[in-house]
Amino acid sequence: MIPDPALNIWEHSRGLAELLERRAMDLAPEMDCAAQAAEILGSLGLPAGARLLDLGCGAGHFLHSLRRRGLVLDYRGLDSSPTAVAIGKAAFRRLHLNPDMLTLASVEDLRGEAADIALFMNVLSFCPDFRRPVDRAADCGARFILIRDNFGPETVISWAPDGYLDEGWNHLKGYWNRWSCAETEGFLEGLGYSCEFMEDRRTGGLPELVVGRPYTWRFLLARREGAP
Repeated sequence: MIPDPALNIWEHSRGLAELLERRAMDLAPEMDCAAQAAEILGSLGLPAGARLLDLGCGAGHFLHSLRRRGLVLDYRGLDSSPTAVAIGKAAFRRLHLNPDMLTLASVEDLRGEAADIALFMNVLSFCPDFRRPVDRAADCGARFILIRDNFGPETVISWAPDGYLDEGWNHLKGYWNRWSCAETEGFLEGLGYSCEFMEDRRTGGLPELVVGRPYTWRFLLARREGAP
């Protein structure tokens, strides 16, 4: 189910919308985490045409990181923000890319897709729980699930105002969660995956402030048993 746009924090930031447009047009500097994610995927020996689901894709800028490295994957992006998806589709048309690669949909409601790789880049912290989205990705048959998120020794659930939205909208609240490394790994192992945590190259394992909140970014690569 798509969140009500009036209550969706991602729909009320002109600054974010402008940044998404620059990224979708490949006019902004490449995000360090996108570069690292693409390099991790490039190390997996994926065949040309393997399907990647970019879950919580924003305006689809990760496609440019793949193309920059010559990774020929069947890219599909999914996001629940009407603004982000509209920006991405418009940019893809201007760049002569297929706008149908981007779909307006909720990750939690994902059904019927088939994928070789699922990517959650800076997404799960903003979900009520990581389990349903990750379970949906596993149901898609993903051999690999790559996650970049706020990980730590314990899970901390935070539901609080954003504080950085357009004037008149800062009463809106969102999730700003941290997930336990052990809890996340245990859940994925229960789905038949082995897990490897990797240091986030840009932050070097040190906390950084995300809209005033400390985040400790890590990558987690989950490999389904039997995957090469």
